Amino acid sequence: MASSHKTPRRKVGTRRIMADGTIKVIVRHGYTVEGKRRTLWAIAKDDDEADRIALELAARLGMDPNLGKGLTLERWWLAYRATRGQRIAKVTLERYATEMRGTWLPALGSKDITLISHADIQAVVIQAATRSMAKERIKALSAVLTHAVREGRLSENPCRNAPFELPGDVGKADLSGIDYESDPFAAIESVKNVWDIQTVLLAMQRLRCLPLETCWLCMVGAGLRREEALALRWRDVRRVEVAGRMVTQLAVHGANTAKDGMGTTKTKKSVRIVAMVEPFGARLWELAGDRDALVCDVSPKNCSRRWANMWKPVNLESKHMPHDPATHVSRGVMLEEPAIPFIHLKQMRATHATMMQAAGVSDSLNAALHGHSERVAYSNYLMPDSTEAAERMGQLIVMEGGLKAANG
Repeated sequence: MASSHKTPRRKVGTRRIMADGTIKVIVRHGYTVEGKRRTLWAIAKDDDEADRIALELAARLGMDPNLGKGLTLERWWLAYRATRGQRIAKVTLERYATEMRGTWLPALGSKDITLISHADIQAVVIQAATRSMAKERIKALSAVLTHAVREGRLSENPCRNAPFELPGDVGKADLSGIDYESDPFAAIESVKNVWDIQTVLLAMQRLRCLPLETCWLCMVGAGLRREEALALRWRDVRRVEVAGRMVTQLAVHGANTAKDGMGTTKTKKSVRIVAMVEPFGARLWELAGDRDALVCDVSPKNCSRRWANMWKPVNLESKHMPHDPATHVSRGVMLEEPAIPFIHLKQMRATHATMMQAAGVSDSLNAALHGHSERVAYSNYLMPDSTEAAERMGQLIVMEGGLKAANG
C-alpha cells in the first residue's frame, strides 16, 4: 500500500535572507567556459515572489544555453576587434575603441554580456556630458553587441530593447549665457545645430572662391557626408535637363577620410545619385574642372581646421597672413557683420535634411536621399526621385530667401 505521507516539493534554487529582510534567490544550471556553474540571481520581497522568480530564472537558464556562460564584455570586445573590427573603417573602429576603453569597459567590462540589461546601459548613458556624447556611447556598444547576436553569443541586443533617456531629457535647461530678453526667437535660433535658409544664403556669399566652397555646396545642396563630398571627382558631377529644367546631379560612390584615405561609402545604401538644390547646383557647375580632379582638394585632415578658421579673428601680425592684399583671406570671414553663428561643417548635411523636411519631403525619401543606414521604407524608394525633391526645396529657398525679389 502506497504511503499517504507526502514530502514537501524541493524548491528551485537557493535562498538567502538579506539584512533588510528581502530574499536573494540564486539559481544555478550548467557550466561556464571556465568550468564554473552558470548562475543567475534576483531579489524577492517574500517567499511567494521568491518561488516565482526562481522558476523564471531557471527557465531563462534552460531556454538560453549561452546565458551566463562567462563571456565578459571585455573578452568579447577583444574578439570583436580581431574579427569584425578588421572589416570596418579604421576611423569607425577607433571611435568605438575610444568609447569602449573610456566608458564601457570600466563600467561593465567584467560583466557577462548575456547579463547586461537595458537598465545597466541606461545608468552609464545618462552620465554623459552631452546628448551627442551619449549617442556615441550607445552607438559603439550597440555595434559590439549586435555582432554578438549575429555570432550566436547573445539572444538579443539590449541597446535595442527600448529608447534611452539622454542628458537633457529631464530637469531644467541651462539658460546661462543666452539672452531671451531682447529677442527670444533669435536667442533660440542661435543655439540650434542647423542654419536657416537666410543664413545658408549669406554663408554662400561668404564662401565664394574659398577652398571649402565646393565641399560645402555638395553637403548643403545635396546632403552629402563630408567624406563623400571630399571623394567626388568632377567626372562624378553632371548637368542634365530634366522635365525642361537643368539639374546638377552627383554620383556618390566613395568616401575620403583622414584615417582610411580614399575608400568606399559608409553602407551599400550610401551609393546613390543625388540631384542638387538650386542655386547650389548651378554654382558647383560653374566651378567644374578637370574630369579626373577632385571636386574639393582640401585634405580631410585639414578640413575642420580650415572651417573653424573662418570664425577666428584676423591677426595682421601673423606670419601666415598673405603678403598680397588682393589674396582672399578666409580667416574671420564669417565674423563680418552680420555675423554667422558657428556650427560644425558636418551639420551642413543636417541643415540640408531640415530644409528638405520644411519643403515637405517625406521622412522616408529624405532618409533615402541622404543614404542613411537605418531601416526606412526603402522598398518604396529604390530609385528615389531626388530631382523632384530638390526642386521643391529650391522653391522653398526662393520664397524664404527672397531670391524672387532680388531677381525682379
